[in-house]
Amino acid sequence: MQRSTFLSGAATLALARAADASPAMNDVSVIYAGSLVTVMERSLKPALATQGLNVLGEPKGSVAIANLLKAGLRHPDVFISADVAVIAKLIGPAPAGIAGWYAPFATTRLVVGYSATSPFAKDFAAAARGEKKLTDVLLEPGLKLGRTDPALDPKGYRSIIAANLLEADGAPPGFANRLLGDVKNPAQIFPEETLLVRLESGELDAAFLYATESVARGVPAVELPKTANLGDPALAAHYATSSVTIDGVTRTGSPAIYALTILNAPPHPDAAARFVSYLFSDAGGVRLTASGVTVLRPTIAGDKNAVPPGVLRVPA
Repeated sequence: MQRSTFLSGAATLALARAADASPAMNDVSVIYAGSLVTVMERSLKPALATQGLNVLGEPKGSVAIANLLKAGLRHPDVFISADVAVIAKLIGPAPAGIAGWYAPFATTRLVVGYSATSPFAKDFAAAARGEKKLTDVLLEPGLKLGRTDPALDPKGYRSIIAANLLEADGAPPGFANRLLGDVKNPAQIFPEETLLVRLESGELDAAFLYATESVARGVPAVELPKTANLGDPALAAHYATSSVTIDGVTRTGSPAIYALTILNAPPHPDAAARFVSYLFSDAGGVRLTASGVTVLRPTIAGDKNAVPPGVLRVPA
């Protein structure tokens, strides 16, 4: 005989409260700089899930993302770029503009990450302790160096700019050319999405990374001097003394700053505003800082009236 199930008023109330404690999940689509993949997947995404946001993320090189957006091949809610200059070129009123505003919110810096299983690992460790010159280690015969495509990713052209700055600051003459070869050297260039995996597997001995990546993944790394790591906004004028031209586009040295925007007519506007609000909150800042970035106080560029209400004023 099948028994009917009866719940008391108290039990019904308890179930309702339990349901309220698990908020309904709202999708938010975010296309973001590939250097943030570990931060997004392991830190931000789980934290946002507790607040009812299901982050649908897609990591790529920032220039590649901008190209997809301009071609109409992607229309996410939020774009996070690793270069302010890339995102600034998308700003304008709808329908021509991709977004109406953007906000720089964090900085990072270039480092040289290395594989713990590399035959050169001891030399890199010595360089990290100041016992060897990093520039000498990088030029050792047989060393396999990785970097991202300078035509598609800011880290790719920043790697070249950093090598030029190292040479200008005292590395051996011809250092940048000896280290990199052609600016689009196919033996060194790997997709943003796989560079770290190749380094961790030992396929590469070393790679130019952001501190964000080395800290978040626990990859050993050697710091570059501030004059070459593109991590200090106070040295912007010095960084600008170096530039590189890729496929007819000149990229000038500048601080490595993350910026974001909510696109015009986003698919999920409320969820997008909540996502950005969290990143700008104290709680979001703690997670970003733990992942190796330096959090900035967000400032709005472009049309301030296009910023969703409350985005910069949500408590932690």
